[in-house]
Amino acid sequence: MKPSQRQKKNTSKRNRSLWFEKLMAILAVLDVGLVLFDLSYISWRNFYYRYGPEAIHQWYDPIKGIEPHRDTEKYLDTVDEFRAEVAANGINSEEVAPLLEELGDRSETMIDENPFQIADKTGDLERIKNRMRDRLNNESAKDSFDEFWSRDYLTSNSWQDEMDFFESEIRPQLEMNYFRSISIRGTFTDRFWQIDVWFILIFALELLARTWTISRRTKLSWRDAWLLRWYDFFLLIPFSGLGFPVFALTRLIPVAVRLDQSNLVDLKPLRRKINQGVVAALAGEITETVVVRVIDRLQDAIENDGVANLVRSSDRQYIDINDRNEVEILSQQLVRMSLYEVFPEIKPDLEALLLHSLTSGVKDMPLYQNLQNLPGMQDQPEQLAREVIRRTTDSLYDILKGMIEDPVGAELFNNMAQNFTKVMQREIGQPDNAAEIQILLSDFLEEMKINYFRREEIEDVEDFEAVIEETRQLREAAQKK
Repeated sequence: MKPSQRQKKNTSKRNRSLWFEKLMAILAVLDVGLVLFDLSYISWRNFYYRYGPEAIHQWYDPIKGIEPHRDTEKYLDTVDEFRAEVAANGINSEEVAPLLEELGDRSETMIDENPFQIADKTGDLERIKNRMRDRLNNESAKDSFDEFWSRDYLTSNSWQDEMDFFESEIRPQLEMNYFRSISIRGTFTDRFWQIDVWFILIFALELLARTWTISRRTKLSWRDAWLLRWYDFFLLIPFSGLGFPVFALTRLIPVAVRLDQSNLVDLKPLRRKINQGVVAALAGEITETVVVRVIDRLQDAIENDGVANLVRSSDRQYIDINDRNEVEILSQQLVRMSLYEVFPEIKPDLEALLLHSLTSGVKDMPLYQNLQNLPGMQDQPEQLAREVIRRTTDSLYDILKGMIEDPVGAELFNNMAQNFTKVMQREIGQPDNAAEIQILLSDFLEEMKINYFRREEIEDVEDFEAVIEETRQLREAAQKK
C-alpha cells in the first residue's frame, strides 16, 4: 500500500472514531439532561404545568407516581357541573341549590383536611384561602367560601364575573394539586430507572467494547483496561433505582471528559485554571508541611545521637557511585576560585582595610606624632604603611599560590586539612561536646519552626511560652531514653 493511501486510510479511521466519540458524548449529555430534568420535576412541576407543553406532565406524571388528587378533581368537576347548569337553566334553577351546597361542603372539607399536604403544596392552599378572603373581604376562609358559593352572592355580583375570578385565581392552584403513590419501600414512587436503564445498557456495551479494544491494543488486563475508563462507571450505576437519585449528578464527570475528548467543547482552559487554583491553594501548605517534616527528621536524628554518629561516619564504608571524591574536588574548586578570581578582585579593599587598621592603631604613638611634626614627613608614615601592606599581601598571595601550585605544598596542605578534620571529629564526638551541640542544634531547629512556619498559629507571648515549654519537655524526655 502506498504511503498516501495508508495516510488516507488512517485519516478516515480517525474521522470515524471522532464521529463515534461525538455521538456518545451527545448521548451522555442527553442522559445528564434527563437526570437534571428528573431531579427538578417535583420542585418545578408548577412551572412545567403552566408554561410547558401539556404532553410533558401527561408523560412524566406517571413516571413520578403522580395522579390527580380525587378530592380536588371532584371539586373541579362539581364546579364544571354547576357552570353548565347555570349556563343552561340560569342561576335560579332548582338543580343549582344542591350543587352550591355541595361546593360549600367540599370547600370546608378542603380547608380542614388539606389535600395539598401530601404533595407538599400547603402553600397553594394558603394562597387559595387568602385570595378568597380578599375577594369576599372576610377574615374567615370558611365563611368566605360559604358566602361565595351562595345564590344571593352570585346573583348580586354577576355570577359570570365571579366564575371568571374562580377560573383565573383558584382553579390553577387546584389543578396543580396531585396525589403521589407510595412504593413498597415506603418512599414515593419513582420509575425514572425505567428510562435510565436503556442509557445504562448502551454505556455498558460501549465500556465492554472499549475495554476489549484497549486490552487488545495495549496488552493490558481487562481490569487495568477498565480502570483507564474509571469515570464511565458513573454512567452505569442506577442511582435512581437504588434510592439515591441526587448522586446521578456524578455523571457530569464522564460527560465533561467525553465533551473534551470529542472536541465538542474545549475544556483545556478551564482545566488549566482549575489546576492553577488547586496548586496555588495547596502549594504554600504543602511546602510548609514538607519543610517542617524535614526539620522534624533532622531533630529526631540529632536527638538520637545524630551528632556522634555523624562524626563517626568516616569509620563506615562509604558508597562511591562515580569513583570521585566530590568533597575533595569541591574544596579544591573553591580554593582555586578564591585564590585566582576572588582574591585579586578584593585585594584593593583588603589593603584599604589593613591600612585603616594599622594607621588607627599607631597614630596615637609618640613616634608617629613626632614624625608627623617633622618638615616633609607628614605623608611618609602613611606611604610607608601602604607599602608594607602591599608587600605583605603580595607575599601572602604568592605563598598561597605556591602552596596550591607546588605539589609538595599541596600535599602538605591536604595533610593539614585531613588532620584538622580528624581532630575536629574526635572532639565533637566527645560525650560532653556532642550532648551540648545536640541541644543547641535541636533548639535552633525548633526556633526556626516557630519563627518561620508556626508564627501565624501563635497569637501571643503565652502561646510562645507554651510551645517553648513543650519543646523543652520533649527534649528532656528524649534525653532520658
